[in-house]
Amino acid sequence: MRTVTYERNGRTNTGAQALRVEGLHYLRVLEQGEEVCERELTPEEVARLAPLMEAAARKPAPAITPPEAGGPNGLAVSLAFEDEEAPRVRLATKRLPAKGAGWPYDELLEELDALLTEELHARAPRHAHAVLPHMLRAQE
Repeated sequence: MRTVTYERNGRTNTGAQALRVEGLHYLRVLEQGEEVCERELTPEEVARLAPLMEAAARKPAPAITPPEAGGPNGLAVSLAFEDEEAPRVRLATKRLPAKGAGWPYDELLEELDALLTEELHARAPRHAHAVLPHMLRAQE
């Protein structure tokens, strides 16, 4: 199985985040092009990803996919195989997971996006923080 890279770009809160699945064995998470973590895939993850990645690999690669930006309020999502000239999928979306590429790409994008979000959250969990009115007065 080849290496597949899923990347999402957006103006707010995402920067450039990517997930690289190498041969259905290793998972690498990248932010702004820098590797932030690496680990082996679990058997459950392999079972979920393998049929989708194999089905996507059997589909013919597009000649060239025109670039599609996410716009000021949206996101751009791409899915690429390592040995191909252009990404298999490039979509603009306002919500994740991105939809509109058809089967098996939509399902694969959903799985990879969930995996990327889970890895990033495990690395740096986000916590809600409420600012109460009396706190504002104390800061003034």
